[in-house]
Amino acid sequence: MLNRIGFVGIFWFLLHLLFCQVGDCGMKYLGNQLNPVQIIFLRFFFATVWLLPLACRKRRELRTSRPGVHLFRSCILCAAMLLWCLGLQRATLPMASIIEFSNPLILLFLANFFLGERITRNRLVVTLVGFLGIVIVAEPTGHSFNTAVIPLFFSIVLFVGADIVNKKFACKESMLATLFYTALGIILLTSIPAIFLWHPMTFKLWTAVAIVGASANLLFFCIIRSFRVIDASTTAPWRYLEFALSMGSGYFFFSEVPSISTLLGAAIIIPTTLFLACGEFRADKRCCHG
Repeated sequence: MLNRIGFVGIFWFLLHLLFCQVGDCGMKYLGNQLNPVQIIFLRFFFATVWLLPLACRKRRELRTSRPGVHLFRSCILCAAMLLWCLGLQRATLPMASIIEFSNPLILLFLANFFLGERITRNRLVVTLVGFLGIVIVAEPTGHSFNTAVIPLFFSIVLFVGADIVNKKFACKESMLATLFYTALGIILLTSIPAIFLWHPMTFKLWTAVAIVGASANLLFFCIIRSFRVIDASTTAPWRYLEFALSMGSGYFFFSEVPSISTLLGAAIIIPTTLFLACGEFRADKRCCHG
């Protein structure tokens, strides 16, 4: 039973999901008119602009002893965001949401190699079933293979890689330093290509990238506020509201209707990742009480 603090944590988590949808909708809208490199450059340019007042007030939190880690993380996230933007150009929002649910499955697989975490037989079975759901979403035996799944999937792999970097190297850095230097690094990486691929901007496009940049910071702020008062496992059942949000926003803004394969993939991936989250939570409780 959730207490008042629990409800506050869930509230912040739901706001995080909302800002995720705002960012995806904005990037999909921009992707129909701009090059992905220009979109990523502008997104993180505005993310940095929104952070500047806070950075000026809390300069001490910007001190870092790991500039190389921040640059490495910027490279990974830059590639991940470019692939995500490419995938959103051709995928529906519900499809992108379903592929995003594979995050814990990929994390489980990569953690075995980079963090030394053991993959049990049950974990392996759950992971394979989850990947089966991704294959179904891609419709490999249908009229045409949905190639949008490829950049979306590898984007999630890179996002997980960035999470592993955080867990292994950058856990002692402040959130402000992580956000600021990551955004600054991505600006540096994309600035020169963006100049050569620059497309003229209208007022609507400038407004859209400003909103996307603000949402990028706000979603991180909300998820941190949420995890300060509740465990990540508590949010697991609520995470799947994102699929409902993606269906609603996809239909309302882009007239998208989920395909049968997307719904079938969701019927496999959502229970699989939820089962995995519940299993990890029970394992953590046994470790704590053991």
